[in-house]
Amino acid sequence: MNNSFIEAFNRFKFLKIQDLSAIFRFSSFKSFKKGEIIAREGHYCEHVFMIRKGIIRTYILTPDAEEKTIKLAKEKGFTACANSFLYQKPSTEYLEAIEDCKVFAFNIKKINEAASSNIRIMRLLHESLKEAMAEAVERVEFFTILSPEQRYERLLEESPDLIQRVPQKFLASYIGVTTVSLSRIRNRIISK
Repeated sequence: MNNSFIEAFNRFKFLKIQDLSAIFRFSSFKSFKKGEIIAREGHYCEHVFMIRKGIIRTYILTPDAEEKTIKLAKEKGFTACANSFLYQKPSTEYLEAIEDCKVFAFNIKKINEAASSNIRIMRLLHESLKEAMAEAVERVEFFTILSPEQRYERLLEESPDLIQRVPQKFLASYIGVTTVSLSRIRNRIISK
């Protein structure tokens, strides 16, 4: 176990060094190239990923094969295929590296087994699920309450680095507009 692994879990103050050692045993360090598909719809994704460097996009395909970006996860964030993580079933989404990525990959089955006998690892899962649930609620509110221009402004306010790092077509999909509409939104905001 190295310092970067320990640092990655700093925000979970309740974890002890022996918990980190247990988690480290069923983790691996992986790298993905920009554009690489990490997980596919219809396949079981056996890992949860903690991003050390880069951005991973989660997207779904509509019936007419249009990609809809539903999540952009960056450094210190977790990402996984929900169906695989929650129900041990094939994924309904895709994971793609938007930049060259370095991640810690945690085997889902093994982390669940460890959680059944370690209350602090169980708490880690609980805290991670709470974060994912809060993020899902925010995403629903993002689309039901905010206009496309307000969505872009929120993204600009909360994650300005994503505006610079994520290709425009993925940003447009993430806020639910076309790339042409995103360009118009950007121009209106610049003109203010």
